Amino acid sequence: MTSPDESARLEQSARERAGADFILAGRTSRARRSAANILVKVARLQGQEPEQWVLDVAEGRLPA
Repeated sequence: MTSPDESARLEQSARERAGADFILAGRTSRARRSAANILVKVARLQGQEPEQWVLDVAEGRLPA
């Protein structure tokens, strides 16, 4: 069970995902989660932090 703070953060993350300028490509949730993992790795290699919703998908907190 998630805490109220965690639930609120995930709701915010889901809203950010809905308003994002891009989508995660892939036919399956596994493929979309893999795409999110790649985005996280590339962003960090470039010295940036990925958008929170991408990180949440990559780590399984938001559905892919």
